Parts: sequence; structure tokens; C-alpha cells
Amino acid sequence: MPRRSLFSVFAIGLALAGCATSPNEATVVGDYLTGRIAARSNNVGVAAEAFGDVETGGSNTDEILRGAFFFQVASGDIDAAAALAPKILSNDDMEDDDLARLVEAAHALKNKNYLGARAALAADAEVEYFAAAMIILDAWAIAGEEGPEPALKALAAKNGETFRGFHPLHQAFLFENAGLVDEARTAYQLALMAYGGIVARDAYGSFLERSGDLDGARNHYELLAQYPGPDRQVAESGLKRLDAGKVDTAWADVTPQKGASVALYIFGSAVLQQTIEQRDAAEKAGFRVGDANYDMPLAFTRIALYLAPEFDHAQRLAGSILNAYGDNQKAIAILRDIPKTSAFYEQAQIEVAGGLIAQGKEREAKRLLRALANSESSPEGRFTYANLLASEGDHSGAVREYTKLIDALPEDPHVDAWRFLVGRAASLLILEDWPAAETDLKRAVEIAPEEAAALNYLGYSWAERGENLDEAFDLIEKAVALEPNSGAYIDSLGWAHYQLGDYEEAVGHLEHAASLEPADPTITDHLGDVYWRLGRKIEARYEWRRVLELEPTPTLKKSIEEKIRDGLPEADLPENGA
Repeated sequence: MPRRSLFSVFAIGLALAGCATSPNEATVVGDYLTGRIAARSNNVGVAAEAFGDVETGGSNTDEILRGAFFFQVASGDIDAAAALAPKILSNDDMEDDDLARLVEAAHALKNKNYLGARAALAADAEVEYFAAAMIILDAWAIAGEEGPEPALKALAAKNGETFRGFHPLHQAFLFENAGLVDEARTAYQLALMAYGGIVARDAYGSFLERSGDLDGARNHYELLAQYPGPDRQVAESGLKRLDAGKVDTAWADVTPQKGASVALYIFGSAVLQQTIEQRDAAEKAGFRVGDANYDMPLAFTRIALYLAPEFDHAQRLAGSILNAYGDNQKAIAILRDIPKTSAFYEQAQIEVAGGLIAQGKEREAKRLLRALANSESSPEGRFTYANLLASEGDHSGAVREYTKLIDALPEDPHVDAWRFLVGRAASLLILEDWPAAETDLKRAVEIAPEEAAALNYLGYSWAERGENLDEAFDLIEKAVALEPNSGAYIDSLGWAHYQLGDYEEAVGHLEHAASLEPADPTITDHLGDVYWRLGRKIEARYEWRRVLELEPTPTLKKSIEEKIRDGLPEADLPENGA
């Protein structure tokens, strides 16, 4: 069913308003429906404004209040949400009570009203992770009112509570604030083994620098550099700082506001990770999952930024979620606030470029990525720039950028360097330089023998050419075993059988692939081809016609139009999978 546009939503509101008794009620209906539709499509800003207009227009049903409150939080207007929190708590429905208390506490902490924060946190929470977060926020409120030692006693008294694995990082901050350096070191080390996450790893390195243990700091960062993503970003930033003879002070003298912000960010990240893992598990089990909903992680992160606006970990996460939701303008505004001194500056600029592209501002995104690629050291920036050039059809330019990345790799590169090699290989294939592409794909598999994408790419390429077929099947089958619900990899397996003329074996795999990826034009094209070879010509043309509805590339579109008109040659197999 096609989605309704916002224009349709307003039309629905006006139709319902025909039965209303006043213009104000008509507006309320329209705003309410706009809020509901925007909420379903993860348009946080529109939902917040629409629900807020309904609430201020005089309606205060539980659902409207909850919508207005929640989306004010998710949009970052915590002061407005705090004004609604008492109304939420006065209702009999306890659905949003935990979040309302958290917002009241954050509002009080922001204004250094530590007794008010403790009062908001006094009631028992309904949800475990809220209860855990509230324990830590209460300790920071105590720290603000009485100092770090009473706060440490409060946390120690709660060590039997659920989620106590989140406590050590905050104990480390409080110990350091109290001047207890040895105790802080022990707590930081416990946080690394508990639930401190990337913040704990970042803060521990900073602590080692400030403590004068520069060798320990270097060893810590060199270990982190072996892992991709935020760990490597933190590590590279730390190593660069050590080489320059500088010392990080970002985690010195953590305030109650920043401590509470860290707690909320970590819990938001934990909920996000759980959501992602659940979605991945559902997809791997063969279930269809709808649009991702990251509302609660976004809410936690928004409150974290309210308390500590320059907390770059939270800026990065909020920007990423908003970009995923398609709220690119707000995402860009948050991500652009991340300074060059942050470990996450490079990734933030890449995500800004992604937001610009989503807004149709490709030229601006390209200028940003080109500058990032040409900066002192930005491999991910150059990789993203190379990918953009490839997506625009400038494969010679893309190969040039990929080559700079590959030439700079150490003798024993990180496992994720396979991406650079596969990227260059893809462009080399389009430039019809198969020998060079094959060399890159072999090297990618050598570097990352458990990476399904690299295995599949080499296996598929060999199968396309009828080369090394036994090994090609082994690689593709291993890729499918690693990711058994990947339509792309199952398509490769089916297409390899097709290339051998084993159409009966191929059709089952290709039908399965098409069921997993019904909107993929290449998989749909392959299914049409195998139907034709099996004599199912009506079904073949039906699938080929579907390809034309799926935004195929110009080359594929031309091939499909020829096949719809003429069918496949009786004696020849299709070239290059088209």
C-alpha cells in the first residue's frame, strides 16, 4: 500500500473537521493526525511540533500528552518536556513515568538544583534500565550537593542492584575528583571489563595521560587501534596527541552534569545495541522487519546532550540516529558542532556528507569529502570520497583514491582493509581490467578470510567467467554459510549454477534470493533469465518487466528491454550477469 503524503494527512484532518463544532477542534484533529503519521515514519521534529500544538491547543488525553512529551524529548527540547512531565506523572497511566522522572531530574541537574533532582529520582522505576540510570544520576546529584565521597558511598550501597556493572566508570570519575588516584585507576580498569563501553576506554586513556603514565597510555591506544570504528578513532586521536607531547584533559574534573550525561549516553547506547541485535537476529531467522525504531536511544542521548552539549560521544550518536531517520538537517547541525580536536571529527564529517547527499546537495558533499580525503590523515574520508566517485561513474578517479589508500596500508593491514581492495576491484571491473581486479579480490580474501562480502565477490566474479569453478563454489557457499539470509549471496550461488547450465538447481536458489530481496533489480533479472532457460517464458518476461520498475542502471535497463523484446539467445548464456 502506498504511503500517504503529509498533504493527504491534512486532507484527512479537514474531512474529520466537517463534524467538529469549532475551528479549534479541526486544528487539533489535523495536528494530532500529523503527529501520528510523523511518529510512525520517525520524523521526530514534525511529530514533536504537531503533538505539542495539540497539547497547547487544549487537548490533554493521555495519548496526546504522551506524544507531546516523548517527541519533545526526542527532538531535544528538554525544557519543554520538563514542563509536561508533571502532567504525565499525574495521569494514572504509568507508561512514560520513568522517562518523565528522568527528564525532571535532568532539568534540575542542569540548573544545579541537586535536591530537586534527588526528589525526582526517589520513586521506584518500572523498567530496569531506567532504575539503573536513576541510581547513577542520584549519585551525581549527591556529588553536586555534598561532594564525591558521599556519592561514592551511595553507589557502593547500591552494588547489589541490577546493572551494577555500569557503576565502576562513575566510581572512577568520583575517585579522581576526590584525589584518590590509585582507587580511580582500579575503578577505570574494572570499567573496561564491565559496561563502560567506548567512554570507559576513552576516559581510561585520558586518565593514564594525566597521571603521567605515557607508556601505559600508548600501549592502551595501540591495543584499541586494532579494532574498527570508535575504538580506532579514539586510539588514533590519543596516539597523535602523545606524539605531539600533549595531554588530554577532557575527562578531568567530571561535573555532576557531565557524569549524568555519560550515564544516559551509555544506557542509550546499550538500548540501541540491543535493538540492533534483535533486528539482526530477526532478519537472520528469516523474519521481515519494518523501519528501525531508535526513539528511546535517541531520547536518552538528547537528554545527555542537554546536560553536556559538547559531549562528542553523544553528539555522534544523536547525529547518526537522526540521519538514519532522515532528519538530515538536524543531524548535520549536531554533527557540525563536533570540533576538529574530537576523535570523532572525521566520522562526523562523513555523516554530514551523507546527510547532504540525502538532501540532494551532492556538490557540497563532494567538496567536503574531497577536503577530508586530502587532509593530513583521513583514510575513512578518502574511502568515502572514492565510493562517491564510483557512484557517480568516475571509476578512474575512484581507482586513484582507492590506490592511495591501499599504497598506505602496512605490511600486515587491519582486517577491514578488505573494503579498500574490493572497492578498487569493483571499479577496475567496470574499467575492464579483470587481472588487476582479480589480484585485489584475492588479496581481500587473504586479509579477511571470514568476510562474506569479500568471499562472495571473488567467487561470483570467477563463476561469471567460468573460471576456478570449484573454488568459486567453495567461496560462495562459505559466504552463504556465514550469512544464510543474504539474498545477494544466495543469488550468487544460484547464478553460479546458472553459468554451468544447471538451471534446475539454479532456480531454487534464485527464487529464494528474490524472496529475500524482492526490490533488487539484478536478482530479479537473474530469476527472469533462469525462467527463460527452463521454458517458462511468460514468467521470465514478467520478472524482466518488474526489473524496469526497480530503477535499474542504464546498462541493465537496455539489456532488459532487449530481452523483453527478443528473449535470450538459444545457444548463448547472458554476458556479465545481465
